[in-house]
Amino acid sequence: MTDASGRQRWVVLLHRAEESGLTAAAAMAAAATSLGIAVTLVWFDGALDALVSGRLEESAGESSAALLLAGARETGLLRSLACSASAVNRKLDLGAVRAAVDEIVGWPTAVSLIRAADKSFVW
Repeated sequence: MTDASGRQRWVVLLHRAEESGLTAAAAMAAAATSLGIAVTLVWFDGALDALVSGRLEESAGESSAALLLAGARETGLLRSLACSASAVNRKLDLGAVRAAVDEIVGWPTAVSLIRAADKSFVW
């Protein structure tokens, strides 16, 4: 569902920690935001661990997930959310999680975002 400005909204659920998958998801988010589409990334499980641990930053190259996400964030159209259950179950430092994302949310919020989105993806 487009927002009041007519902008499309996408939600991307990130579960896996594989570098290639996270890079592909980051590339999609960067492309979408460059086209004016608002993208919300919801980080779960291994993907959240990779984000919080800094493994995204360790990837080399111009097309690393971290650099693609930084570019998408510069558009003002990218939002990152962490799953609260994933953070607790993986025993992640909540301060580090808060520093890595815009907000920590539960499943009801994620489901609401998916229902309101024009498109949703799972990685």
